[in-house]
Amino acid sequence: MPPAITPAELSVLSMRCIAAEPCSTYDWHSHAFHEFSFVSDDQATIGYPPGMRAVDRDTLMLYQAGESHAGWSGPKQNPRFWVVHFTVPPDILATFPRFSEPLPERRIWSLKHEQAEAFRWMFLQMLNERIRPRPFQPEAESAWLRLLLISIHRWISDEVSESLTPDVVNPDLVKLWHLVNASVGQPAEYVERIHTLPNYDSLRHGFKRAFGCSPRDMMLRLRMQHAKNLLLESSLSIKEIADRCGYQRQHEFARAFRQHTGASPTAWRAQPFLHSASRP
Repeated sequence: MPPAITPAELSVLSMRCIAAEPCSTYDWHSHAFHEFSFVSDDQATIGYPPGMRAVDRDTLMLYQAGESHAGWSGPKQNPRFWVVHFTVPPDILATFPRFSEPLPERRIWSLKHEQAEAFRWMFLQMLNERIRPRPFQPEAESAWLRLLLISIHRWISDEVSESLTPDVVNPDLVKLWHLVNASVGQPAEYVERIHTLPNYDSLRHGFKRAFGCSPRDMMLRLRMQHAKNLLLESSLSIKEIADRCGYQRQHEFARAFRQHTGASPTAWRAQPFLHSASRP
């Protein structure tokens, strides 16, 4: 079990949204930072310290640093797992007593529909900050994470709160985002699939207004996020990670990763907290 760390600041390390196919397996693992894992769209089975447990859609889990966890989808299940890896200083964590609950089974919560929508919306806002280098990006990302912590603690404490989502969200843009996210390892396949979408040109312009970049640029940025996730959570070699991120040559992946993070994949894996604090 990796030792817990004592972080100096509230920080997002990595994020991802996994569209699980039927009979998918996410092996047991643990890490030295906290994780929110939100199940949407369908039921699933999770692994956590007490063992395995079936969960309904719109279920949120908090895994504390060092806790082993896993996930599975059944033969007829297509859940999505929305994952946020983060560090939080002890003084900030102390202000959220429900997150410090020592019993893992008390850190599993069912969200109401409007709360689930708010979680997804804040996740995308935080990810949007994370993959778009611009002034005050680290501060904005940290602010979104703090807002997410506050909102979740209010929801699970049965405090009355209104939805934080916009009144109107274009579902076609969300579907396009999921398509982009699912194509991080198959960029050529993505190029083929986007042209089958009706009104793609209109969607592309709406996507850029909503996310600040084109769908293709978003996919390139999400490929780097996928690489970070693999560096954090797996023992795969750099060559294997390059392949899973859709790069035919390892040196092309290493060059793109350095341009994105300012560090080589090997250096980032060795000190993710340092490099995550300095670059998106």
